[in-house]
Amino acid sequence: MNLISIDKIVISKGGKTLLNGCSFGIDSDDRIALIGTNGCGKSSLIRVLTGEETPDEGTVSRNNILYISQVDQQPDFLPDERVLDFVFRDPTMQMKLIREYEECSQLLESGSSDEALLNRFHTLTEEMGKWSCWELESRVKSLLSELKIDDFHAPMSSLSGGMVKKTALVRALCQDFSLLILDEPTNHLDIPTIEWLQEYLKKLDKAFLLVTHDRYFMENICNRILEIDDQNVFQYKGNYSRYLDQKALRQNIENRSQARIESILRQELKWISRGPRARAGKDKKRTANYYNLMEQKNNDELSSAEFSSSFRRLGKKILHLKQIAFSYGDKEIIKPFTYQFRRGERIGLIGPNGSGKTTLLNLISGVLQPDSGSVDKGINTHIGYFDQTGSVLKSEMKVMDYLNEFAEKVTLSDGSTLTPSQLLDRFLFPKSLYYTALGDISGGERRRLYLIRILLSNPNFLLFDEPTNDLDLQTLTLLEDYLMDFPGCLMLVSHDRYFLDRVTDFQFVFDRKGNIHGFTGNYSEYKSLIEEEVKQSEKASNHKEKESQVNHRTKKLSFKEKQEFESMEDKILELESKIADQELLFAAPDFNPEESAQLTRVYESLKSELETLYSRWEELSSLAEA
Repeated sequence: MNLISIDKIVISKGGKTLLNGCSFGIDSDDRIALIGTNGCGKSSLIRVLTGEETPDEGTVSRNNILYISQVDQQPDFLPDERVLDFVFRDPTMQMKLIREYEECSQLLESGSSDEALLNRFHTLTEEMGKWSCWELESRVKSLLSELKIDDFHAPMSSLSGGMVKKTALVRALCQDFSLLILDEPTNHLDIPTIEWLQEYLKKLDKAFLLVTHDRYFMENICNRILEIDDQNVFQYKGNYSRYLDQKALRQNIENRSQARIESILRQELKWISRGPRARAGKDKKRTANYYNLMEQKNNDELSSAEFSSSFRRLGKKILHLKQIAFSYGDKEIIKPFTYQFRRGERIGLIGPNGSGKTTLLNLISGVLQPDSGSVDKGINTHIGYFDQTGSVLKSEMKVMDYLNEFAEKVTLSDGSTLTPSQLLDRFLFPKSLYYTALGDISGGERRRLYLIRILLSNPNFLLFDEPTNDLDLQTLTLLEDYLMDFPGCLMLVSHDRYFLDRVTDFQFVFDRKGNIHGFTGNYSEYKSLIEEEVKQSEKASNHKEKESQVNHRTKKLSFKEKQEFESMEDKILELESKIADQELLFAAPDFNPEESAQLTRVYESLKSELETLYSRWEELSSLAEA
């Protein structure tokens, strides 16, 4: 069933044409990834799809049943808005009822006993049942808890960027939509949450459209890819592998001079076609290093790290972390940690948000000083740090002048050099931007320019903190291509699993308790091992449970338990009678609202006692039948 039809639309911004005469449709079984370079018009197209904006030309036809649920790159919340207020803000009948019910509940819990409030509370309780709101409210709170958001009344302003994104996801997923639109859903999320979202979308039986550079999303859950390129929308049926194949073919047909881009696409297709499971393998020598002390890691230097004579050479001593530790107040972020870096190491930093990954990069780069221990850097070690906040200041300075004032060339491992203009070309900057003022280029282009400036410093030890944020898919592919040829040391924090798999072969695993463990292999290999350990643990647990059940069945009631069991039925009937009497008090015409709090406490206490009694009765009943 068709949900949206786009016919020959034209979209322009600031005098620049983004889309020119594009046509396509979205059906109810579509699982779409929308991709394209920064500034190509993805966000503008989404605003047209949702009806926030109208195209300059062309038509947009929407099915009457269409209801769009959406998560923006930067979710907006109102001043003083709390988690549940934000989630239930939408103007549907269910959301409105739940929002009002939560407000009444909070007032009653705070001690308010106004008669009008109690009457409103009883009315809302009936309406909640009539509109099937209880299930929705339960689902919302369950999803929030699943994503580790336990304080439902916390101010949105107090949440981290990742927590805000999680809350926005819950809000979108719980609506009764026919099309879900997620704009860069993985930004600010840690890897476990990204994998949770991937599994959730895999099971979803509704249409969705993602603006994403997450290639595992596109490979595992998308059946169609739309790419904005040269003011047009190109459509590819299939997942990311299929897209790479078709894209390389189209690139070849359109322009033979794009052979290098085609070659990179072919290499990426060959790599991803092996699949994460095949890449992970079963090499016991590699998995044996999991949770080993990293000081015991093999001292052999990688042959791929032999530098050409013209590259900035690393000395014998590269970087030695000696018992470094760091805390924020009473919270121990990094416990005493020692590691000696060797040539050619390519290390990924993985762990939940707030576990200390960025802190370690800041300690290595000198942004922070350790509370104890030392960071001993070799005399020939030159660090280039691409941090999360690093960007180019908006100014009247031209792009080329910004780079030329920093360096005139960068030397590659084979001895060849690249000038600033060649680097700009390599990272897909059109020549029309070379002499554009920094203030006139997009945020994504400034981020890319900042990356080029770091590479121009000719570092031999690169630190990356979430480099995939705000970089488009094409730039990421080119950055990976560059890093595959980089012969120095590399450390990176990234939520992009594909990026980690491509450019790292060793992981620092942060456990949120201040410990850092080592694992030899890429992210998929690490995840494969963890899943295997979980599977083995579940098997052992199931075996113990079966043994327990066997023992349980052979056990008979003792004389004391038999007496307890025989007296329980009368106790249950007595409690049920008391609960029924309490319910009659609530419904009585002469009910005194001032007694509500006390009666509620008694009522909840009786119900809790009854549940405990039922649980014990079931336990003894199973023994009596054995």
